Amino acid sequence: METRGTFAPETRADALERYEEVGPVAQVVVREATKAMSFDADEYDERVTPEVIRTARDATFAEMLAVHVGEAGEFDEWLAESAFDEDEVVQIGSDNVDNVVWHPIPFADTVVAATYQEEPDAAASTLRRNAFGRVYREEFYESGR
Repeated sequence: METRGTFAPETRADALERYEEVGPVAQVVVREATKAMSFDADEYDERVTPEVIRTARDATFAEMLAVHVGEAGEFDEWLAESAFDEDEVVQIGSDNVDNVVWHPIPFADTVVAATYQEEPDAAASTLRRNAFGRVYREEFYESGR
Protein backbone atom coordinates (compact mmCIF):
# COMPACT_ATOMS: atom_id res chain seq x y z
CA MET A 1 0.00 0.00 0.00
CA GLU A 2 1.17 3.51 -0.75
CA THR A 3 -0.32 6.93 -0.13
CA ARG A 4 -0.51 9.59 -2.80
CA GLY A 5 -1.57 13.18 -2.29
CA THR A 6 -0.89 15.70 0.42
CA PHE A 7 -4.05 16.39 2.37
CA ALA A 8 -6.10 14.12 4.64
CA PRO A 9 -8.45 16.28 6.70
CA GLU A 10 -9.37 14.85 10.07
CA THR A 11 -12.03 17.47 10.78
CA ARG A 12 -14.55 19.49 8.84
CA ALA A 13 -12.77 22.64 10.03
CA ASP A 14 -9.46 21.38 8.55
CA ALA A 15 -11.18 20.65 5.25
CA LEU A 16 -12.88 24.06 5.15
CA GLU A 17 -9.63 25.83 5.97
CA ARG A 18 -7.80 24.12 3.10
CA TYR A 19 -10.74 24.77 0.78
CA GLU A 20 -10.49 28.48 1.62
CA GLU A 21 -6.72 28.41 1.05
CA VAL A 22 -7.02 26.99 -2.47
CA GLY A 23 -9.48 29.67 -3.58
CA PRO A 24 -6.81 32.24 -4.53
CA VAL A 25 -4.71 29.48 -6.14
CA ALA A 26 -7.65 28.49 -8.33
CA GLN A 27 -8.18 32.11 -9.38
CA VAL A 28 -4.54 32.46 -10.41
CA VAL A 29 -4.60 29.17 -12.33
CA VAL A 30 -7.71 30.23 -14.24
CA ARG A 31 -6.28 33.69 -14.95
CA GLU A 32 -2.99 32.27 -16.23
CA ALA A 33 -4.75 29.61 -18.32
CA THR A 34 -6.95 32.24 -19.95
CA LYS A 35 -3.87 34.35 -20.69
CA ALA A 36 -2.31 31.33 -22.41
CA MET A 37 -5.52 31.04 -24.45
CA SER A 38 -5.18 34.73 -25.41
CA PHE A 39 -8.41 35.87 -23.74
CA ASP A 40 -8.71 39.64 -23.79
CA ALA A 41 -10.32 41.47 -20.87
CA ASP A 42 -13.82 41.36 -22.37
CA GLU A 43 -13.65 37.64 -23.16
CA TYR A 44 -12.31 36.95 -19.68
CA ASP A 45 -15.16 38.88 -18.08
CA GLU A 46 -17.71 37.13 -20.28
CA ARG A 47 -16.46 33.56 -19.95
CA VAL A 48 -14.84 33.35 -16.52
CA THR A 49 -17.84 33.16 -14.28
CA PRO A 50 -17.92 32.48 -10.55
CA GLU A 51 -18.88 28.90 -11.48
CA VAL A 52 -15.62 28.54 -13.47
CA ILE A 53 -13.57 29.72 -10.49
CA ARG A 54 -15.54 27.46 -8.12
CA THR A 55 -14.96 24.47 -10.41
CA ALA A 56 -11.23 25.20 -10.47
CA ARG A 57 -11.23 25.52 -6.67
CA ASP A 58 -13.13 22.24 -6.27
CA ALA A 59 -10.77 20.40 -8.62
CA THR A 60 -7.67 21.86 -6.97
CA PHE A 61 -8.88 20.84 -3.52
CA ALA A 62 -9.89 17.36 -4.69
CA GLU A 63 -6.59 16.64 -6.44
CA MET A 64 -4.69 17.39 -3.21
CA LEU A 65 -6.56 14.73 -1.23
CA ALA A 66 -4.44 11.88 0.07
CA VAL A 67 -5.52 8.48 -1.23
CA HIS A 68 -4.27 5.04 -0.37
CA VAL A 69 -3.41 2.76 -3.28
CA GLY A 70 -3.20 -0.99 -2.87
CA GLU A 71 -4.50 -4.41 -3.62
CA ALA A 72 -8.02 -5.39 -2.54
CA GLY A 73 -6.61 -7.46 0.32
CA GLU A 74 -4.64 -4.48 1.59
CA PHE A 75 -7.80 -2.41 1.59
CA ASP A 76 -9.69 -5.12 3.48
CA GLU A 77 -6.86 -5.31 6.03
CA TRP A 78 -6.76 -1.53 6.41
CA LEU A 79 -10.53 -1.38 6.86
CA ALA A 80 -10.48 -4.12 9.51
CA GLU A 81 -7.82 -2.22 11.47
CA SER A 82 -9.49 1.19 11.04
CA ALA A 83 -12.24 2.82 13.06
CA PHE A 84 -14.52 2.60 10.01
CA ASP A 85 -17.24 0.02 9.52
CA GLU A 86 -17.83 -1.80 6.24
CA ASP A 87 -21.21 -0.03 6.00
CA GLU A 88 -19.39 3.33 5.91
CA VAL A 89 -17.63 2.51 2.63
CA VAL A 90 -18.91 4.01 -0.59
CA GLN A 91 -17.43 1.82 -3.32
CA ILE A 92 -17.19 2.78 -6.97
CA GLY A 93 -16.38 0.17 -9.57
CA SER A 94 -16.41 -3.57 -9.87
CA ASP A 95 -15.84 -6.19 -7.17
CA ASN A 96 -14.05 -8.31 -9.77
CA VAL A 97 -10.78 -6.38 -9.99
CA ASP A 98 -7.56 -6.64 -8.02
CA ASN A 99 -6.82 -3.11 -6.82
CA VAL A 100 -8.40 -0.35 -4.78
CA VAL A 101 -7.78 3.32 -4.07
CA TRP A 102 -9.49 4.81 -1.03
CA HIS A 103 -9.87 8.02 0.91
CA PRO A 104 -11.11 8.02 4.50
CA ILE A 105 -13.12 11.02 5.69
CA PRO A 106 -13.27 10.71 9.49
CA PHE A 107 -15.50 13.72 10.17
CA ALA A 108 -18.13 12.30 7.79
CA ASP A 109 -17.76 8.70 8.99
CA THR A 110 -17.15 7.69 5.38
CA VAL A 111 -14.55 5.95 3.26
CA VAL A 112 -14.80 6.45 -0.49
CA ALA A 113 -13.13 3.66 -2.46
CA ALA A 114 -12.69 2.96 -6.17
CA THR A 115 -11.64 -0.34 -7.65
CA TYR A 116 -9.42 -0.63 -10.70
CA GLN A 117 -7.41 -3.19 -12.60
CA GLU A 118 -4.74 -0.92 -14.05
CA GLU A 119 -4.06 2.83 -14.14
CA PRO A 120 -3.82 3.80 -10.46
CA ASP A 121 -3.39 7.49 -11.31
CA ALA A 122 -6.67 7.58 -13.23
CA ALA A 123 -8.40 5.66 -10.44
CA ALA A 124 -7.03 8.08 -7.83
CA SER A 125 -8.27 11.09 -9.79
CA THR A 126 -11.71 9.50 -10.23
CA LEU A 127 -11.81 8.70 -6.53
CA ARG A 128 -10.88 12.25 -5.56
CA ARG A 129 -13.61 13.77 -7.76
CA ASN A 130 -16.14 11.32 -6.32
CA ALA A 131 -15.09 12.01 -2.74
CA PHE A 132 -15.48 15.72 -3.40
CA GLY A 133 -18.84 15.30 -5.10
CA ARG A 134 -20.26 12.84 -2.60
CA VAL A 135 -18.96 14.29 0.67
CA TYR A 136 -16.96 17.50 0.57
CA ARG A 137 -19.30 19.44 -1.75
CA GLU A 138 -22.18 18.84 0.64
CA GLU A 139 -20.04 19.86 3.61
CA PHE A 140 -18.93 23.07 1.89
CA TYR A 141 -22.00 24.16 -0.08
CA GLU A 142 -24.86 22.81 2.01
CA SER A 143 -23.44 24.45 5.11
CA GLY A 144 -23.69 27.89 3.57
CA ARG A 145 -20.01 27.91 2.72
